[in-house]
Amino acid sequence: MKYIDKFLKMLKTDRNTFFTYVLTLLTAYIVVDRVVELLIMFFTGMSVSYWGPIKYTFALACVVFAFLFSFPSKLCKTDNNKISFVCGYCICLYVIGISAAVQWLNHFSWVLLLSLPNYQEIITEFSDLIIRAFTAVSIYIPLVTFYKLILWINKTIRDPIFPNPFQESICDFQGLDIAAPDGTTGPYSLEIEICKNRQTGKPVKILEARRFYPTIVVRSFWNR
Repeated sequence: MKYIDKFLKMLKTDRNTFFTYVLTLLTAYIVVDRVVELLIMFFTGMSVSYWGPIKYTFALACVVFAFLFSFPSKLCKTDNNKISFVCGYCICLYVIGISAAVQWLNHFSWVLLLSLPNYQEIITEFSDLIIRAFTAVSIYIPLVTFYKLILWINKTIRDPIFPNPFQESICDFQGLDIAAPDGTTGPYSLEIEICKNRQTGKPVKILEARRFYPTIVVRSFWNR
C-alpha cells in the first residue's frame, strides 16, 4: 500500500476517492454493456454475450464497493450527495440484476427449446413466432419493474416529508473508510496495558503519550 499511497499523493487524493472513482467508472462501463445486451435481446431475441454467475457477482461487487467507498470520500461532501449516490447505485444494481434475470431466462429457454426432439422443425416453421416470444419476454420484464424502482426512489428515499427514516439512515451511514492510518500507532510505539477485556482476556493498551487522557482532574473550591 505504500506505493499506492505515494501514487495517490502525486494525484493529491486519498484512497476512498480514488477507488470510488475507479469503481464507479467500471460500474458505468458494466451498466452500458448490459444495457446494450438488453437492447440486442429486445430486437433479436438472443444475446451476444451471456454472462455467468461469476461475472455478475463481480459486476455487483463493483457497485457495492463503489457505494461503500464513496461515503468517506471527497465526492460526498453533503447529505444531498449521499442521497444522490444511493439513488444512482440503486439504478446500477437494478440494471445489472434485471440483465442477469432476462439473460438467464432467455438462455435457459433456448436450451429447453433446442433440447426438444423435433426442434429443427419447430425453428424452421415457427421461427418468427419464437423470436417474437423471446423478444416480448425480454421487453416485458424490464418494463414492468423499472417504474417500480423509480416510484420507490421518489416516494421513499426522496420523500420530502419530515422525518424520513431512509434519508436519516443514509446520512448517518459512514461507509467503508480505507484511509491510511495516522501513524500514531505501530510496531515500534510504546504502549501501556491499562486493563484486560473480560470476555476475550486480551489486554487493552494505550499509547504512553495518551496515558493521561482518561485522567479526571477535580478542582474543589472551599468557601472561606
